[in-house]
Formats: sequence, C-alpha cells, structure tokens
Amino acid sequence: MTKPIEPKHPRPQGALQKTETAEIPPVKYGYFKGFDGTKLFYSIEGEGEPLIFCSGLVCSSLHWTYQIDYFRKNYQCIWFDYRGHQNSEMPSDLKTLTIENIAKDLGILMDELNIKEATLLGHSMGVNVVLEAYKQRPESVKSMVLISGTAHRPLEQIFGMNLLGPTFNLLKRLYKTSPSLVRKIWKAQGGNPLVKFFVRLGGFNPHLSSKEDITRYVEQIDAMDPGILFFLVDEYNQYDAASWLHLIHVPTLLVSGARDHIIPPKQQELLAQLIPGSRLETVLHGSHCPQMDLPELVNIQIENFLKKSKC
Repeated sequence: MTKPIEPKHPRPQGALQKTETAEIPPVKYGYFKGFDGTKLFYSIEGEGEPLIFCSGLVCSSLHWTYQIDYFRKNYQCIWFDYRGHQNSEMPSDLKTLTIENIAKDLGILMDELNIKEATLLGHSMGVNVVLEAYKQRPESVKSMVLISGTAHRPLEQIFGMNLLGPTFNLLKRLYKTSPSLVRKIWKAQGGNPLVKFFVRLGGFNPHLSSKEDITRYVEQIDAMDPGILFFLVDEYNQYDAASWLHLIHVPTLLVSGARDHIIPPKQQELLAQLIPGSRLETVLHGSHCPQMDLPELVNIQIENFLKKSKC
C-alpha cells in the first residue's frame, strides 16, 4: 500500500445531502495494485464493520454518496474506482476490463486491507461484480445488497433493439482500429451518447433525483476514455450468473425501482426467485437509481437488513 493521498477526483457530495452537525468520520485514501499491476484507487470512510460499495457501468461513487454519508457513522465504508475509472490507472490492455477481473481486484483489495469478511453492495453492473466476487470467494462475503441488477445478459433488451442507433456501433468498431480518432470524435460531438440515452430512457427519476447529481454524472462519464465504455458494454452483455445463483447461501437484499426502464423490475423478481432466502424491496417511483431518487428510504431498507443479518 502507498501512503494515503488526496484524490484527483474526490467522492462527490450529493446535492440532496443535508449539512451534518456531527463530526465527520475519518477518511483514508490510497492505492493498491490489481492482479496485473494496474494502480487502483480506494477510499475508506468511517470505522466498524466493513461495507464495500460497487458502482455500475462506467459509473462512480456518486451513485452511492448518500449511502456512504449515512453509513460511515457506524460502519467502515469502502469504495474503489474500477480500472480505467476516475482516480484509477488505465490498464495496459483494455481486454482486462471484465467483470471477473474487477471482482478479482476487489478480492485483492480485501486482502490488502486485511478484511476477512464484508457486506458487498452493488448497483446495476455492480450487482454482477458482487455476484462474481461471491462466486470467486464465497467465504469473504457476509451478505449482499443488490440494487437494480440482473444476472442474465442485461443489455440485450436495450441494445438488441438498436435504440442507440448506428453511431454508437460505428464508433465502437472504429475505436479498435483508430482509438485516437474516436477520442477526437467523442470530444467534438460533446459527450457520450450512451450516457445521454441512459438519462433520457429513465436512469433517474427527474422529479426526485437532483439536477446537479444528474449533470455531475454526465460530466464524469463524458471525461472518460470511450474505450472503457466499449469494452465494458460488450463484457456486461455477455455475463450470465443465472445458472449458479441457487448456490448462494448468504443473506441477500434486492432493491428495485418500480419505474426502472433500464433493467425492469421483473429482472429483480427473477433474482429473488433464484437466490435462496433473498428479500426484495420495491421502491415506488424509484428509477434505475432508487438509492439516489429516495436515499432516506433506501438507507432505512439497507439498515434494517444489516441489523437482521447480524442476528
């Protein structure tokens, strides 16, 4: 481990966050080396039982900021930037951008921090990261919180219908032969077409999530290398854990937004059927990001689950 550092991209403070009067728990930053030597960033906020937060497809800790602010008072809240994301180093080979490898990086981080067992929380693609982490090291997972996820080819219903149009697919093919050209096109067109599509389709409930949070999300993703998106989209759409979910034997909470148009609620219902003993909570008016739409409600759901898991 290197000495703690000040991150170039600190965790965003949610626009809905109330001013805290209590003392802010200690925060520590650092880097660790992934399985292939890629330099990866991590953060620890608070002390106590460890909670590890895993973000979605080319996302960041922004999607968990209201949960980290809440739980860091009584728990050790840990998050890390995936390879090529925010504060972490770009891998020398973009083909290493797989869910299996991200989960492997997570296991290495736990070893580096000497964490034997933790509760893993995943949102969207982060659900697949958490599931894969359990598959690789079930003894290291105490319980799981899975929000707006699916185990079976999640992007088929979106991209299989060609809703993004030909531009995205053309850029993806072009990137493989001329990445520098695609970066110029990406910058010239004023941002990431997938992100704008995601927001328009209903990635957030605009009546509940703050405009500042949504704008910050778009800005973050626009700043990323488009190659990260291209490789992770393909990887995400191939991942399928449905065949072994019946082997999971740890407490599992599933949270679904009733108005999730990215990964419909029926996918969480299927997860609840496949994971033995799991519990499903549906957030009325919640979008694909119910933890940002209605953070106080989701925090209570998670907190109650964590308390019952200790019994």
